[in-house]
Amino acid sequence: MKSPQIKDFCILGAGIAGLSLADALQTTGYTVTVIEKNDIASGASGTPGALVNPATGRRATKSWKAEQCYRAIRQNLEKVQAFGEELFFQNNGLLRPALSEKMVKKMRNQFDKTSWPEGWCLWQTETEINNRHPTVNCVGGGLWLPIGLTVDVDKYLQAYANYLTAQGVHIQTHCEVEFHRKNQCWKINTAYHRFRSKNLIFATGYSTNDFKRWDFVPLEDVKGQVGIFQAPKSLLNFDHSISSLGYLARLGKSNKFIQGSTYEHDFEDLHTDKEGEKYLRKRMAHTLPALAKKAQLIDQWAGVRMMTPDKKPVVGQHPNDSSLHLFTALGSKGLMYGKFLAEHYADHLKNKTNLFSEILISRF
Repeated sequence: MKSPQIKDFCILGAGIAGLSLADALQTTGYTVTVIEKNDIASGASGTPGALVNPATGRRATKSWKAEQCYRAIRQNLEKVQAFGEELFFQNNGLLRPALSEKMVKKMRNQFDKTSWPEGWCLWQTETEINNRHPTVNCVGGGLWLPIGLTVDVDKYLQAYANYLTAQGVHIQTHCEVEFHRKNQCWKINTAYHRFRSKNLIFATGYSTNDFKRWDFVPLEDVKGQVGIFQAPKSLLNFDHSISSLGYLARLGKSNKFIQGSTYEHDFEDLHTDKEGEKYLRKRMAHTLPALAKKAQLIDQWAGVRMMTPDKKPVVGQHPNDSSLHLFTALGSKGLMYGKFLAEHYADHLKNKTNLFSEILISRF
């Protein structure tokens, strides 16, 4: 019998992490196969709407490696959008209104001491924000980020998978996988294909909990629910997205929008529920009270993000087996971190460059 093909890397998981890694490794010159037990973006990456937002948290703190991360995801979105036909992202800007006097003081203080690239982040008075968005709740001012991006992540990743397939990356979906070490390689078996791989990368998100090899990594599961709402267009006469308590993702000019997200550390299942809807509506009412009164829920989505205690991703090789790799815990910043860290890790594997200390698996 003919020996199975030997790949350089087999990646488990076809979400933001897995597809970004496949792209970076293939571009670097490696041969790559991606295996997904469900569908593309079936986990936390499948959210119907998300933001590329470099001003995070209640104080609007500049995110880690913001310039490099933003440049990487912006270029990738443009690359994949040029390959696909359906619109999945928009540079429509992001509004961050303060909702209380306490919040505005903290946001303003953070803004004053932060070095932002020119044109990225602008402080606006309460009057300026109300002129931009008359129905938004604002106390004292807030931030306007012209570079803010809104992304339909599910559509993005479906198009990304098509792009990677055209570039020669082999992607298998809807298949369980079995693997074990044999003769310095990983022997990979699925219902459709068997092959060997020199390396095995876990980009499995929530399913990482199923693999005992990674038990030493302190991963935290956080469930997030988002709602897809519709409302009269008279209340949706704005193009930008909003981040305050939760976020409102506005893509295109339809009468639909995405409201997210819950932040559930203790949960019993992955289903959506009425409590999630109630929480989302309460968040919406704080920022856009008139919209909250008229918005109708038309669909709801739930997923589980992986995080670490220090809220930084985990990237690297297993301490006892250099052919085993982990790329996970992108958390709520998957779009910001994913592409840049994938390129960073591919460069590390190819050229032996040092990884950023903040993401090292050895920190655990």
